[in-house]
Amino acid sequence: MKYFNRFPVVEYDGKVAKNILARVDFIDSSKRDIYSNFDYVLEEGSSRPDVISNNYYNSPYYDWLIYLSNGVIDPYHDYYRSAEDFQSYITAKYGSTTIARRNILFYRNDWSSDESLINESVYDNLQPVIKKYWKPKLNNTGQITGYERVKEDWTVSTNQIVKLVITSDLDNFNVGDVIEQDDAEGTVILKNADDNSITLQHITGAFVANTADGITSATILSKNISDLEASFWSPVTAYDYEEEQNELKRYVNIIKASYLPDIEKQFVELIKR
Repeated sequence: MKYFNRFPVVEYDGKVAKNILARVDFIDSSKRDIYSNFDYVLEEGSSRPDVISNNYYNSPYYDWLIYLSNGVIDPYHDYYRSAEDFQSYITAKYGSTTIARRNILFYRNDWSSDESLINESVYDNLQPVIKKYWKPKLNNTGQITGYERVKEDWTVSTNQIVKLVITSDLDNFNVGDVIEQDDAEGTVILKNADDNSITLQHITGAFVANTADGITSATILSKNISDLEASFWSPVTAYDYEEEQNELKRYVNIIKASYLPDIEKQFVELIKR
């Protein structure tokens, strides 16, 4: 069954057309039946819904069922992008892969890269501000066998905000520009003509006053992540975030073929309402 073949016909602007805004809502009840569906991981090169439909339902025309069973409204944005399509998307949205990899969106508690287990004496000697990153690991009898990282995705909008009073013309800077000084780096979020200053976020390294660099003063306005905690956090770039979101879309739900006649019948009945 081709998806739009069953859509109701309406008159629009004096012309007869398919009402593509029609929606049906039967998938949730089907997905609640644990025998009616199964999880599937999309593979590169064979992830297109029409290909999956053809491989599993023996017809490419059930791609609409792949979309509906996974809550996909816009196939161009809600569905998994192939490696090639993903790179095109990144370039179109951010200008280039390089820009996307440099554009920090936020910071996240980096627990996934730390699988270490520390003993109780090491934990007891930790600074109080650091202990929140660790939790006890228990054995089958409830005894503490050590301490492992807290597996929670804590986030902060930025690690630090710094204000630089500069000698250069403010017109030389734009919000979003990345400013560098030796090993220090930050992104402009504000310009102030009153004192000829720029305010930066997403700081790496340390900015210092140096007239040779055109900086007359460098002031830390806020610090969301202390120096002691810095190693527990990592910046999440636009590229990182987009890639993570796209990878999550690899995991889809497939309605079993044996349920197809009932699903089709229900679809036809609901689309007429």
